[in-house]
Amino acid sequence: MHIVEIRRPRADLGAVMAQMRTWADHHKIEPSLFEVSVLPGREVRFTLQFENVSDAFAFAGVFEGEVLGDAAEHAA
Repeated sequence: MHIVEIRRPRADLGAVMAQMRTWADHHKIEPSLFEVSVLPGREVRFTLQFENVSDAFAFAGVFEGEVLGDAAEHAA
């Protein structure tokens, strides 16, 4: 599995979630995990997990996120 982390201001929560859902639906990509964490400093962290590494990198690229773990090391 390939993990993507995206951070945004808390005020943008609804809009960002709608954009993510629309983009994923359009590209027929379904994350196997979708978590939202509220962090200190009015920030929200989205953590998504994808089976396909190219889906993870595509999603991270569009939403200015970071691919974590082994997949990120291989891309560097």
